[in-house]
Amino acid sequence: MELNKHHDIEHPPSHHHHQQQQQKHLPRIILSFTLLFLGAGGPFLLRVYFIHGGSRKWFSSWLQMSGWPVLLLPLSFSYLRQYKQAKKVSFCMSPKLTLACSFLGLFFGLDSYLFTFSSAYLPVSTASILFSTQLAFTAFFSFFIVRQRFTACLVNAIVLLMMGSVALGLRAGGDRPEGESNAEYWMGFVMTLGAAALYGLVMPLIQLVYEKSKQKMSFELLLEVSLVIAFFAAGFCLVGMLINNDFQAIPKEAREFGLGETKYYILIVCDAILWQVCNIGLYGLLLYASSVLAGIGTALLVPLVQALAVILLDEKFSELKGLALALTIWGFASYLYGEYRQTKKIKKMKESVALELPVP
Repeated sequence: MELNKHHDIEHPPSHHHHQQQQQKHLPRIILSFTLLFLGAGGPFLLRVYFIHGGSRKWFSSWLQMSGWPVLLLPLSFSYLRQYKQAKKVSFCMSPKLTLACSFLGLFFGLDSYLFTFSSAYLPVSTASILFSTQLAFTAFFSFFIVRQRFTACLVNAIVLLMMGSVALGLRAGGDRPEGESNAEYWMGFVMTLGAAALYGLVMPLIQLVYEKSKQKMSFELLLEVSLVIAFFAAGFCLVGMLINNDFQAIPKEAREFGLGETKYYILIVCDAILWQVCNIGLYGLLLYASSVLAGIGTALLVPLVQALAVILLDEKFSELKGLALALTIWGFASYLYGEYRQTKKIKKMKESVALELPVP
C-alpha cells in the first residue's frame, strides 16, 4: 500500500478567515454540535458509576478515552473504498501532525484524570457549571497561542462565566453529597477548575498544530486525529491503572456494584462509547471552526447535563445554582451574539467591495 500525505493549506488564519471557514463548514459544524450533545451522557454515567459504589479514578478516567476502537470501523470502510478506487490507501495525518497529537493525547489523559475527581466528589450539576469556566481559559490561552481576537462580547461572556463560578464558591459544600468529607468536596472543586484550565490550554494547542500542519480538512482526517489523541490519552490512563492495580480490583467492584454486576459492565461500555461520541464532536468543532467555538460547545452541555442530574439523579437545584446557570447561559448568549454581529459585518464588507469593483 502506498502512503500519501496531503499538504495544501495556507498561512496562519486570521479572524476573518475563521469566520469564512465556519460559514463554509456550517453543516459539519452542526453535526459536530449534535455529536457533542449526544455525548452528554458520558459525564452523567460517570457520576452514576461513583454514586453506586465505583471508586477507581484511573479506571474511570480511562473510560473517558477508551472508546477509540469504535473509530476503526468507519476508518476501515474509508480505507477500503480508497483501495478499491485507486489501489492504494492515503492516510491523512502527516508524521508531524501524528506526533503532535500523540503528545496532546497525554495532556488529555491527565485532564481526564483531573475531571474524574469532579465526578467522584461533586454533584453533576455543580461540576458541570464549574467546568464551563473552561471557556474563559480557552479564550485566554487562544489569545496567546492562536491570536484569538478579544471582542467586547467575548470579554463579557468570560466575566459572566467567572461570576457563575464565584457564586458557586460562596456556598461551596452546601450541596455536599451525604457521607462525603469537606476535604473531599473541596478537592473535587479545585480539581475541576484545574481540569477546566488544562482543557482550555489543550484546545488552542490542537487548533495550532492543525494550522501548522497545513493539511486539508476531511472527515477521515477528523477520525484519525480523534483516534490518535484518544489512543495516547487512554494509554496514559492505562499506566495509572496498572500502577494502581485497577485490573485486579474491577471484578470485585463489579460484584459489589449497587445496580448489579451485569449493569456495571453495561454502564462502563456505554459510558466509554458516549465519551468517544462527545470527543469526535469536540474535535470536529476544533478543526472545522476554532478552539473558542469548541469551548462554547462544551460549555453548552451544562444545561443538558444539569437537567439529566436533576431529573434522573434527584439532585438538589438550589437558587444559587440557578443563578450560576443563568449567568453561564447569559455568557454563552453574549458570545454567540457577538459572533453573529461579526459575521454580518464581514458580509456587509464583502458586499461593499463587490459593489465598488468595476464591471468588466
